[in-house]
Amino acid sequence: MKKIGYSIFIVVLVAAACKPSNKINKVVGITKATFENTKWALTELDAQAITFENKPYLMFAPKSMVVNGFGGCNQLAGSYESSGQKLKLNNMAATRMFCQETMQTENAFLQTLQQVNHYRIEGHQLMLLQDDKVVARLRVAN
Repeated sequence: MKKIGYSIFIVVLVAAACKPSNKINKVVGITKATFENTKWALTELDAQAITFENKPYLMFAPKSMVVNGFGGCNQLAGSYESSGQKLKLNNMAATRMFCQETMQTENAFLQTLQQVNHYRIEGHQLMLLQDDKVVARLRVAN
């Protein structure tokens, strides 16, 4: 009987030791992302891949209900309302520098943000939706 109890203890101990920590999960990409307090880099806009190096991004701050980010050339800011997976971005504004390579994408991104009415998170991906249509895909940025 002692051997069985000891064996069960060893199995439980080994199983507990094999459970990955949250730090390891984050390194290998297993952790679940949260909507707020996460830097979301734009990977796709209206089904077009974003390929330039300095990717646009968004961050949602829950205490102030402020969204800020980067459009590819200019800093972005505004406020947001969120309830469940409903999302409304308000008063989005950007600084006004001109960058030839990214300006068209940045303007389209700002227009798209005005149309968003909810979101969905799958793993490390944030999808911004207008009704049932995915209008932008973002991924957790490093």
